[in-house]
Amino acid sequence: MNILKHYYSKLSRYNKSMFREAIIDACGWSYGTFYYKLKNGNFSKLEYKVVDDYIKAFFFRNE
Repeated sequence: MNILKHYYSKLSRYNKSMFREAIIDACGWSYGTFYYKLKNGNFSKLEYKVVDDYIKAFFFRNE
């Protein structure tokens, strides 16, 4: 299951842009790479950990 796609689809438009920018900065991805990873879900182990940590942090901060 693509955790990024699942979580990202539930965010508001504003939160999507904030979350996307945080992930892009943390992983060093380009804008296009973010959407490629969002669509395909092929993360390295380190990318998976970063994305998972950001989802948890972002989720709890925005509840």
